[in-house]
Amino acid sequence: MFTGRDALSSIEQAISRVRTDEGRLDAALRSAMEEAARLRRQEADGFRALARVKLDAMMRDQVIGELDATERQALAMVEEHRRLIESLARRRDEAQAALDKAEATKHDRDQDLADALEALDERRQRATERIKADPGWKAGKAAVAAAEEVAASADRKASLSEADLADKRKPYEDDPLFFYLWHRKHGQAEDTSGPFVRFFDRKVAQLIGYHDARANYAMLQEIPARLREHARNKQRDVDAAKERLAKVERQALVADGIEPLEARAAAALAAMRAAEDVVVKITAELQQIEADRQKAVGPGDDAVFDRAVELLAQTLARADLRELYQEAVRTPTKADDQAIASISAARKALEKADGEVAQMRDEIRETARRRSELEGSRDRARQVGYDDPRGTFGGGGQEVIGEVIGGILRGVLQGRALDRVLRDNYRYPRPRADPDFGGPPSWPNPWGADNWGGSWPSGGSRDQDGGGGGWRTGGSF
Repeated sequence: MFTGRDALSSIEQAISRVRTDEGRLDAALRSAMEEAARLRRQEADGFRALARVKLDAMMRDQVIGELDATERQALAMVEEHRRLIESLARRRDEAQAALDKAEATKHDRDQDLADALEALDERRQRATERIKADPGWKAGKAAVAAAEEVAASADRKASLSEADLADKRKPYEDDPLFFYLWHRKHGQAEDTSGPFVRFFDRKVAQLIGYHDARANYAMLQEIPARLREHARNKQRDVDAAKERLAKVERQALVADGIEPLEARAAAALAAMRAAEDVVVKITAELQQIEADRQKAVGPGDDAVFDRAVELLAQTLARADLRELYQEAVRTPTKADDQAIASISAARKALEKADGEVAQMRDEIRETARRRSELEGSRDRARQVGYDDPRGTFGGGGQEVIGEVIGGILRGVLQGRALDRVLRDNYRYPRPRADPDFGGPPSWPNPWGADNWGGSWPSGGSRDQDGGGGGWRTGGSF
């Protein structure tokens, strides 16, 4: 049986593997950057050698001095950037290791809570079956049924009266003279009109027979209101009957030893929430590290590495150095052959090294994007409660979920595809016992789902801050 916890573990393990791959890519990027830096030092060394051979002392010292200063500045930038990436990679690996451990603990606490809820459900079912032979419970159940029948009848009568009112009041409300006098409250103490207006209002009232019409219209308004109030009173009778029945059921639960199981479940819930808080905290830390890391390997002018390369390249592209190199190539001598060869080899290798750096950056960003797809799907799955160990996935769920995860890692699918597979294959756990037994609906999902398949109520919801909460089994729990 492939459970909800198993499904979330599959996603989490895939995310962890991707982070391991990202660690290897970071190492490859650092290696490529170090090689590019070494080749730039080789190129600069070649130009220094040429300067010593070809330039007079004053010009040579100036060129070499500027080249040395620029090289030191550029290589220091590269080295600082490399150390930053290395530090972020180390922090990410440490945080991921802590997250793996925290998620494993969270899954254990999930299972503890699921076991406690199963024990509660089993005990509740036993009490439910046993109490069916109890005369007091039978009487209470019959009283609830009778009260519900009376309340339903009262509600139907009130609804019919309200619908009837809508038809019967229309002729009165369509008569502008009647409605004028009605809003004036003509003939009542609330009428604040002056003597002159009242005189003509009385003439109009006599003309249209207002006083009899007003009494009829007022009665039309009063009957539905009284019937609706009667229906509300009958519903309160239902609630009172249910409360009396819940007390009988609660006594049965207590007699069957439900309270220690409730305490166990409450403790398991608190432990699960604490473990969840640790997972949330480490996940937030990882997200910040990842944001810093993506900024560090950013493209173009945002990358420190690119700025360092541009700084050194501008110095090496100086007119005097370019002319020095071209002259050495035109008139090679034994003294400058080695410098020319070193510069040429460095430039050729640099083209390849710079390409590898760019490729590593692209691959790091793409890998991070695929990982974020998995992380988004994981977070949405947690929000709707798919990590409940009691829930299961049917229809070859394990194989299908594994294939979709693989598709996301290959870049051919997005996280929403995994959302659909989870939604279409997940089977919510269902209690054996009546969820209303012993009080209000008593089977909320501690893992936060609001949808329980549409056939029975959840009876509660998680607190927004992730703390507190619980479920009811009747009484004060």
